[in-house]
Amino acid sequence: MFPAIIIGLIVLGIEFITGIIANGLMIIVNCSEWIRSRKLTCCDMILTSLGISRFFLQCTIIINGTIFQLSQDMNEQCAMSRTMAVVWMFLNTFNLWFATWLSVFYCMKIANFSQPLFLCLKRRISGLMPQLLIGSFLVSLVTCFPSVNSIDRKYINNSMNNLFFILSMLGYSFPFIIFMMSSILLIISLWRHSKRMEKTTGSSRDTITEVHFRAIKGLISFIFFYISYFVALVILLLEISTINTYFLWIVIMGAYPSGHSVILILGNPKLKRVAVRALHYAGCRLRDAVSQNCS
Repeated sequence: MFPAIIIGLIVLGIEFITGIIANGLMIIVNCSEWIRSRKLTCCDMILTSLGISRFFLQCTIIINGTIFQLSQDMNEQCAMSRTMAVVWMFLNTFNLWFATWLSVFYCMKIANFSQPLFLCLKRRISGLMPQLLIGSFLVSLVTCFPSVNSIDRKYINNSMNNLFFILSMLGYSFPFIIFMMSSILLIISLWRHSKRMEKTTGSSRDTITEVHFRAIKGLISFIFFYISYFVALVILLLEISTINTYFLWIVIMGAYPSGHSVILILGNPKLKRVAVRALHYAGCRLRDAVSQNCS
């Protein structure tokens, strides 16, 4: 048991550092651009909001994973753990909504359907996105309010577990359903487009399709991380994991806000360019430090 906890903490630490760097990069680059030009594109606005929410989510995950869950007795007795449970639930809901709106934005901008409702949303999505992000914040707060009392009673009376689970799943399920619908629509649209291009030009790829397929590769990784995180979250809420498997689910959850942010940076030319420059600078500084120590 002890080696498993140590390994879990090491992996959590690596995920935490990676996520802090990746999400911090998204926040700094986009905020710097906003300060300089006083405007952000819709995509950059979503990425900035996602980076901020994931930054705090990772802090909460590592706190829960390293302090409050190491001792079940301490977790039951410590009043702060109840506060952290509420904060954790809010950040989970908040983060899932932001990630969902990123998927919806990709779907609206890339997918091509002729339905009037879809075309209307496609035209208005950029203007609606600020309201959707703010609305997600308010919905996350409202979702968490009923859970405060149930969490407090949950630590006294285990019969509140089912209520806490239902309240949590109500907050998590809606963004998950919207995310899956937008992802499926985007995949269907890209598949149809590649088939049409194959019939008309004899090739399944053109310049626009190449861009779209790079987006879909990122979306597939997004789906993988999102579903893995959602499944781990449900298992932890059901409290069916053992001590031996607890850190496995925590590690899976920690991989989502760090791993997907890295993929977003690699798929964004502006963020990728800044990341490459930062890595080059860090490598030069490291070589200089090593050469000075050797001399």
